[in-house]
Amino acid sequence: MEERIYFIVLIIFSRFRVITGGRGAYTHMKYCDSKLYNPRYQTCCDGAITVPGGGWPCCKTKVYNPENAVCCGGKIRYKKGASCCKDEAYNPEYETCCDEKIYPVKDGNCCGEKIYDPRTEKCCDGSINDKVESFYQCCSDKAYNPLHKTCCSGKLYSERGLECCGHKIYNPLYESCCSGNLYSQRGIHCCGDTTYSPSYGTCCSGKLYPHSGLQCCGESSYSPLHQTCCSGKLYSIAGLECKSCGGESYSPLHETCCSGKLYSERGIECCGDRVYSILHQTCCNGIVSEPSGLSCCGTQSYDSSTQSCCNGKLSYSLCSTGMQPRRHYREMLSRFSPLLIF
Repeated sequence: MEERIYFIVLIIFSRFRVITGGRGAYTHMKYCDSKLYNPRYQTCCDGAITVPGGGWPCCKTKVYNPENAVCCGGKIRYKKGASCCKDEAYNPEYETCCDEKIYPVKDGNCCGEKIYDPRTEKCCDGSINDKVESFYQCCSDKAYNPLHKTCCSGKLYSERGLECCGHKIYNPLYESCCSGNLYSQRGIHCCGDTTYSPSYGTCCSGKLYPHSGLQCCGESSYSPLHQTCCSGKLYSIAGLECKSCGGESYSPLHETCCSGKLYSERGIECCGDRVYSILHQTCCNGIVSEPSGLSCCGTQSYDSSTQSCCNGKLSYSLCSTGMQPRRHYREMLSRFSPLLIF
C-alpha cells in the first residue's frame, strides 16, 4: 500500500514538473520512439513513457524500485531481497527454487523440480534415491553400493570383481581390456593401442620397449643396474643419490644447485646467491672476484704473497706492530704513490 502511494505521489509530482515547465523540465529531452520525454522525471520503457525517472529499471512498460521489488516474467513482484523463480518471486534467505517450484527451505538441494536431503538421499539423473550412504554412487537413475555392485553403461551387476571395458562388463581374472577391447588372455597389459606381456616388454608413456626388467624415466626406459633416473633425467651411473633443487631432483655429481636453480657446467660452485667458476674466480663471503686461488679478507680477495689481512683489513706490512713492508714492496708503492712516506 505504501509503495503504491509513493508511486502516485511521484507521478503527480513528475507530471506537474513537466506540464508546468518547472526548472529544467525541457532540458536534455530525449525521444521514446517518436515521443519526447524528460529523463530527469520520466523513463522510457519498451516504447512507453512512464514515471519516475532517475535510472530505475523497467519491467516491460513500467518502472520499479529494485530495493524492494523484482521483475519476474514481465511482472513486478514487491518482495524485498527477492530473486525470480520463473514468473514468481522468492527470498533465497529462507526459500529454495527448484525448476520453477518454490520450497520453504533455505539452501535446499534440488533434484529436478524436487528438493531432497543429501544426508539420507541421493539424486541420480533427476530421481531421488532414499536410504543411501555418503559413498553411494549413481548408475543411471539408481544409487548403488560400489562395494557390492558394478555399474557399466547404466546397468548394475551384482557379481563382485567385475570391471567395465568400454560398454562391456568383464572379469579381470579371466580377461584383459585394452582401449575398450577385450582379450581372453589373462595378464595382458596395455601400451597405447598395443597389448603386451610385462614378462617380455616394458611400456613407458605409450611406447613399448621389447625388454623386461626395465624401468621408466619419462618417456624412456632404462636399466637400474647401469643407470639412475632423477626427475626424468638419466645418468649413466647406477645408484646415484638424487637431491632436490627448487622442487626438481638432480644428481650432485653432475649438477650444482644454487638458490633453487640448477647448473650443469663443471667446476661451478655457489658463492652466496650466485655461482662462480672455481677454476677462474675466487669467492669471498658472497663476493666473486678474479682470478682463482686468492685468499680472503672479509669480502675482499688478495694475494697472500704480497699482502696481509690484519683484523679484517688489507695491509702490505706484516700484522705485528711496527713492522714495515718489504723493501721491494716499498719501492713498488713509492713508484705508484710518490707521496707515501715510510
